[in-house]
Amino acid sequence: MTRLSDEHTEDLIRESLEHLATRAPDGAEVRDALSQRSRNRPTMALALVAAAVAIIALGVPLGLRAYTAVTPASPRNADWAVLPYKPGWLPDGFKEVQRGAKPYPAPQTRTWSGGEAGQVQLTTTPLDERSGPWTIAPAPNQIIVHGRVGMVTEAYDEATTLTWTPDDTYLLSLTLYRMKDPREVGQRIADEMVRDDRARVSGELRFGRLPADLELSGVNVFMTVGGGATDLEATRTGQPTAAAVVTASLRAERPDAGDTQPVPLKVRGADGFSLPKRDGRLGPQDETVAVQVEGGRWLTVSGKQDQATLLDIANGVQLIPGDYSWFGKAPE
Repeated sequence: MTRLSDEHTEDLIRESLEHLATRAPDGAEVRDALSQRSRNRPTMALALVAAAVAIIALGVPLGLRAYTAVTPASPRNADWAVLPYKPGWLPDGFKEVQRGAKPYPAPQTRTWSGGEAGQVQLTTTPLDERSGPWTIAPAPNQIIVHGRVGMVTEAYDEATTLTWTPDDTYLLSLTLYRMKDPREVGQRIADEMVRDDRARVSGELRFGRLPADLELSGVNVFMTVGGGATDLEATRTGQPTAAAVVTASLRAERPDAGDTQPVPLKVRGADGFSLPKRDGRLGPQDETVAVQVEGGRWLTVSGKQDQATLLDIANGVQLIPGDYSWFGKAPE
């Protein structure tokens, strides 16, 4: 490669950084570092050229920080329960099985299952504020989606993730689990991703009373053997991306008592019970209050609060109509 092509590549990198840095404060650190380096340092130039770099934002939900400021002119959906993207194509047999959303700036998720053929999960994260660290990706890890550079990674065994920005508002992460030729299939799904803005995350629960230091932080809707299920989460006020402090759930299955005995308790005026912290089928479980409601399903409220607080939350939870019409369907 000639010195001219080296310098041209560096110019393209710098231009990309300048463009991306306008959308993310993290990018400014990288931009400043590049502007301060000497253009006569061949080692840096060779390293950049050899990497054939691409600058992208990694959509890693666990690494997101909590932000409360919202850009007034942002083109993102005002309602965080509205899902902005969906695949325009999926392999035959893949049906939607889960939807989840959290308030801005946390991500939203949609999952499609093909049974033994694998699973596809789409995570959508707003780009109005920082969405994660900026990364330089080597050429083998690059993808191109409608002219925009993104990255493909092996998340862990049997999982491949493609990450890219379809516009200046959202970051998409597409994870394929246990699928044959995941990079090729993922590339086609990414190429045929389309705007949705009609699909919603509509569960059957709504918090009534919550302690002053807690607020709604997410809703997850999915199907179980017994039918539709809803999980409603609350976190510390101002921390929408943090782990849930309290979860209210509505589903057909009776709560797992693990190695403890239920203690009778009046919940919502009916005969319910409480369960202390315990080891269940899915591991350690928080303190829980539960009651069977109209229709035979179980309302449970659990979390890192005392029994009196959990009972008060359970008594105030509202049961509302939900929407499961999307379950078991391919993208429409």
